Amino acid sequence: MILVNITHKFVIPYKIIKINAIDSSNNEIKRLYNKKHHSNGLVIWAKNQTQGRGQGSKSWLSQPNKNLTFSIFLSGENSYFSSPLCLNLIASLSVKKVLACFGIKNISIKWPNDILSDDKKISGILIENLFKGKKLMGSIVGVGINVNQITFPENYNAISMKIIMKNIFSLKKVLHKFLDIFSHNIILYKDFDLLLKEFNKSFYRKNELLEYKIKGNSKRGKIIGLYDYERFHVLNLNGVKETPKITDIKIIY
Repeated sequence: MILVNITHKFVIPYKIIKINAIDSSNNEIKRLYNKKHHSNGLVIWAKNQTQGRGQGSKSWLSQPNKNLTFSIFLSGENSYFSSPLCLNLIASLSVKKVLACFGIKNISIKWPNDILSDDKKISGILIENLFKGKKLMGSIVGVGINVNQITFPENYNAISMKIIMKNIFSLKKVLHKFLDIFSHNIILYKDFDLLLKEFNKSFYRKNELLEYKIKGNSKRGKIIGLYDYERFHVLNLNGVKETPKITDIKIIY
């Protein structure tokens, strides 16, 4: 199934496989990849993830059949990105636009992989790259969106589309909308400067005084946004611009 206009120069030939229950959609794509049963545009849609994963050691909590949890495999042969960072930014902006299409407002992107509405988590993204030596063989774009769930654990600062809009949404329609927008954005944001500009517009708590750590050393300042492929743009308390590497900084929210 192709969900983009055929006039696009880059078309993702989506093939959606829906699974009732699985540990993780990202893990399933890895298993298929190792068995060489994968293809560019493969989508694993899990109605129930028993071991959904977030960034690092974090887990993704989701009630069965209530939310949208899926992963997309993109072949490294079809990638023209200057940096793996681009895929994370494009996926984040795609989720933001999908939510806006369904009436969700006050959306921001919390570094590195959370999408918020009114300061509450409504979506998360997990990008995993597959290498053979130093060669990028493919990327897995894992996405979770809180759609129809209305109760969350007390310590889980989350919200859903249903809570906000007071409506029940079709998971299939939300998935197809994301795939359509994601394909379009891959073309639109081939221009990295435009991608950076749009991402920084949505950066959570941009220009607010925050605590952050650079190589473990605590500091305070204002996060202006991403500076380029590898660095943040930060103003310290003395008003001096710093551009620490993405891998060296940890923002304390």
